[in-house]
Amino acid sequence: MKPTILVVDIRHWLDDAGQLPEGPVRLRQQALRIARLIEYAATLRPKTMGETPVECSRRPGRKRCMGLLWVEKLTDNRINAWCPACGADEIFISGWEHTPWASGPMDPEPALDANSLH
Repeated sequence: MKPTILVVDIRHWLDDAGQLPEGPVRLRQQALRIARLIEYAATLRPKTMGETPVECSRRPGRKRCMGLLWVEKLTDNRINAWCPACGADEIFISGWEHTPWASGPMDPEPALDANSLH
């Protein structure tokens, strides 16, 4: 399968307040996928990498790739994400440093009473 390379400045996919767009749905889904990758890569030091729970989106031979994306923080602070299983999904992310996901996963919050959620 021919590799697909996506180069994205996440700021171009966010609304004026720097949040995920309300629509169109496909743009929101793609922006959310990039936000997850930012969240996992944000705390990495340059030239380090790690596996994420973000699924590969490719379908080599019309069968879904079962790989999980890896992320690396490059020396210029861009994030590179790729699938080592199929080698066909690669993403370069810039403009992420001042997004809501730039500090990594959120800190835990106290649990709410289930009755207060209704």
